Amino acid sequence: MPLSKISLKNFRCFNEINFSLSSGINFFYGSNGSGKTSILEAVYIFSSGKSFKSSNLISLINYDRDKFCVKGYDNKKGYIVDIEKNRNKPISVVLNNKKITASKLLKEFPCTAIHNSTFSFADASPDFRRKLLDRSIFTSDESFSKCWFTYYRTLKQRNSLLKNNRISDIYTWNQKLSIEGDKLNNYRTNFFNKTITEFQLLLDLIKPNDVFNFFDVIDINFFQGWETKKNFNDVLNNNMSTDLKRKTTTAGPHKADIKFLIKKIDARQVLSRGEQKFFSILWSCAQHEVLKKQFKVHATLLVDDIKSELDDRVFNLFLNLLNHVDTQIIFSCIDDCFSSKITSSFNNFKKFHVEHLRQL
Repeated sequence: MPLSKISLKNFRCFNEINFSLSSGINFFYGSNGSGKTSILEAVYIFSSGKSFKSSNLISLINYDRDKFCVKGYDNKKGYIVDIEKNRNKPISVVLNNKKITASKLLKEFPCTAIHNSTFSFADASPDFRRKLLDRSIFTSDESFSKCWFTYYRTLKQRNSLLKNNRISDIYTWNQKLSIEGDKLNNYRTNFFNKTITEFQLLLDLIKPNDVFNFFDVIDINFFQGWETKKNFNDVLNNNMSTDLKRKTTTAGPHKADIKFLIKKIDARQVLSRGEQKFFSILWSCAQHEVLKKQFKVHATLLVDDIKSELDDRVFNLFLNLLNHVDTQIIFSCIDDCFSSKITSSFNNFKKFHVEHLRQL
């Protein structure tokens, strides 16, 4: 569920701040270095125990402090979550006075982050697109977690056999890997197909063709990681010599991807950065619509530096999109690009001047 209240202590540039969020649209603006991205980063930590900006949690601690503390409250469930990271200790996550693992946060406070290093969904690595899809499925279906971990443990075992040239044992692991791989692929295909449906519904609502001319010709396809019409177990057996030579499994769900083609050309070779950014936002919104409609999961969408790469025409499309997406959205920008006339047209719109927040 979306967080309604957040407090940060010794987090990045903040000594201590407290603020309440809308269940709808939240906009943070302020000059460079004021802490806009840090606020989005904190919201993401409530979802994963990790930062979308840095792999080193110690870097999030205010430079002259020993630890950071972030606290969130969900007024619909009455949930309280406390997260603390000490320079010399592992991260501590406490939900309703009970210590839990960080991995369980995603189920309670799901969110997706789009930021400057990854907003180009079409231009990102297959691993990024695959993880974004898996993150949504993790949130929506508890049984997916077991399948995902079983597949990757089995894959690790098979790769170990390949590295050690233990051919006699591989065929048994081929069968196990193919069973788990087929299950994993079914989860992904099912969620992808639902996302495509929601993506098309959003296109019909916002009608972006007056701004973009690529939506009518773009093909979005899910690549499962091996040839569609072939049995995965047969592919593993047939690829044995190649896999032994490369000492790794060259086909399977770990190679899955979402591919975007415009007239059979990779979309990243055709689309501008602004077009890719809007496409990324739209695709993430479609995934969130699946979570909400199909699985009753209300995830939060984070978009850092919203105006970057978007001209006025594309930004107006984003405003139109906000009218049709019923989920919590938190985004940032250097300038206040939302006049009172714009904000009055939305329900549950909250605007925050970050410098003013720090003075409260």
